[in-house]
Amino acid sequence: MDVFQNYAVVNITASRLQFIELEKISNQILINNIGQSFLSPSINFDEPVEEIILPQIQNSFDEIKIRNNFRSKPVSFTLPPEIFFTIQLPYDDNLTQKEIREEFNWEISQLFPFIPVDDLALKFYELDNKFLPGKNNALVVALPKKFLVLIKNFCGINELQPKLIDNASISANSFINSVSNEMNKPIIVNLYNSKNSMTLFINNLSKPAFVKVFNKHNGEVISAIVKELKLDRFSKIFNQFPVGATISGEDIGSDSLEQLEQELKMKFKVFNPFDFIKFKSDYTSHEIPLDYYSSFTPSAGVALRFN
Repeated sequence: MDVFQNYAVVNITASRLQFIELEKISNQILINNIGQSFLSPSINFDEPVEEIILPQIQNSFDEIKIRNNFRSKPVSFTLPPEIFFTIQLPYDDNLTQKEIREEFNWEISQLFPFIPVDDLALKFYELDNKFLPGKNNALVVALPKKFLVLIKNFCGINELQPKLIDNASISANSFINSVSNEMNKPIIVNLYNSKNSMTLFINNLSKPAFVKVFNKHNGEVISAIVKELKLDRFSKIFNQFPVGATISGEDIGSDSLEQLEQELKMKFKVFNPFDFIKFKSDYTSHEIPLDYYSSFTPSAGVALRFN
């Protein structure tokens, strides 16, 4: 029996710390531990990282270690989408990867002049060209490096081995795309809900084609998403092809779900990651209620990358 060292994924949100621990048996990854700890007060990610945010996360993790017997050393992390700068940008495919990155850095410096581009860790993903003008478009995601330092210092305190750090919404959407054949629909509308934002993904043939983050501080987020999806460029496609719709993340309110379904005439399925990544047969957890399962989608998405 081929078993490797326990591996964990920690999802940090404004209101909770979540984790799953896994092990690989033969060619199958199984969950052997799961838990969460609520943060009170919630994290304000604009606060000083070392003086305020790190102690909040550490206190929550100490609770997890005591209550859940957390054992893993290698750990990956997912972070809330609202702390990233996210934008879609066109690019010239005649440029080298280095030149494209330099162009994106310049674009970000113009769009977000209040933060030095050298203080950002940038990553970009090629987008399908179904909904955006031009042939080549990318989703550009930039994370302030202070959060990388936060994770490094947190791992140092707890003798953990940091592996991956990902945007929770992108990890969740990638997971959903990886199993989208189960839905048998060419177009998948996916919403990722977090405490302070909601991210809209429109996927074409299991590849992101349009992404937009809606900040909840800017007003009625559901109405804004409905308005976006009713634009002609989307509604024309939706009328031509079968469309699937999912929602994942934390604290998905039934009122919001009902409003989306009524106004868009779409049936949104609350995504359950544990339909696709299973618990070890001898593991039982009564700690996590069923209605919290969807909030573990980012963690499970990262975990499946090691299958």
